[in-house]
Amino acid sequence: MLRSVLSAVAAAIVVGGLGLTGSAGAATTPGGVSAWGSGGYGELGDGSTSERLLAAPVPGLIDVVAVDSGRGHVIALKSDGTVVTWGSNGFGQLGDGTRTNRGTPAPVPGVSGVVAVAAGSDHSLAVRSDGTVLAWGWNGSGELGDGTNVTVQTSPVRVQGLTNAKAVSANNRHSLAVTANGTVMAWGSNNGGQLGSSDTTEVRRVPAPVRGLTNVTGVAAGSEFSMALHADGTVSAWGRNKSGQLGDGTNTTRSDPRPVTGLTNAVDIAAGGAHGLAVLADGSARAWGFNRYGQLGDGTTTDQNLPVRVRGLSAVVDINASLNHSIAATTQGFALAWGLNHHGQLGNGTFANSSTPVLVVGLSGVQAVAAGSALSAFSIALTTTE
Repeated sequence: MLRSVLSAVAAAIVVGGLGLTGSAGAATTPGGVSAWGSGGYGELGDGSTSERLLAAPVPGLIDVVAVDSGRGHVIALKSDGTVVTWGSNGFGQLGDGTRTNRGTPAPVPGVSGVVAVAAGSDHSLAVRSDGTVLAWGWNGSGELGDGTNVTVQTSPVRVQGLTNAKAVSANNRHSLAVTANGTVMAWGSNNGGQLGSSDTTEVRRVPAPVRGLTNVTGVAAGSEFSMALHADGTVSAWGRNKSGQLGDGTNTTRSDPRPVTGLTNAVDIAAGGAHGLAVLADGSARAWGFNRYGQLGDGTTTDQNLPVRVRGLSAVVDINASLNHSIAATTQGFALAWGLNHHGQLGNGTFANSSTPVLVVGLSGVQAVAAGSALSAFSIALTTTE
């Protein structure tokens, strides 16, 4: 999710605002990756399983142009179109043919020509320059879109029926793709109506269109809800709405996409476990949904079913969210985070939750950010420093 085009791999990457929104953060200049927070699966990329309260570089990782994180794994796109992964691998989400966790980055074998990536909780997606999509990892709910009932794929398989994808997003058990003609395809679990279908299909193992969506420039997948950014700056949402994560002023779950109330001039979106985020054209940010740990950044811990302003946050160029914390990058090259901090995922050297954004200590040159979720709670920054 970023508001600028990645020149290194041209306009084919569609992972940020202004028509470039997906789940991954992308950079304008290839660089390195820093990580902090929980490290029990090796997700910090330094070869250890230690927790870290302050950001530190992932050793030896350079030329990265996009990065995303799942429940305990990380996927990074390099400027040459190859993909590297590290962290949790119990369901094959690293794509290396094994189910062994790995604490340092390594290439996904045989994968090249990639222009965008996304990480679900336990699966990974990669868009190739020809518009096809590869997927690997957990497939118990059909989130790989390969049409099979195989529950784990440790090596990449092709998502069926997608030939013109531009961006992807993934979360707990479902996946989304934006196509070149501005439509959205969805597959995986539909237990909350997050696939946007008017039927009651619980699991969809191949992609199908989300009805009623046009002129879409980006998507964001929450745990059981979905969002789409339109070219006119409006945002649609659908799926589970128990905590107000659809932003329509109600707590009514629905499978048909409808606008997030009062939200205009949006250029970037992100979805956490049960909260949504949007960056507006003026660089400010809005948030709505579940807020028990302050992940909306409005200074409270009260759920909100309408967008509220994230306090003290301006000049935002990238935004991302995990289950219970949020993170943003600014034009000045800083990262700020807010919400739950039980593993130090806010990066300010403490374990204290924060209901307003706090500065991630010791980071500069930040271009994009990502947030790991659920059992693992960590954060990632893509920086100009290698």
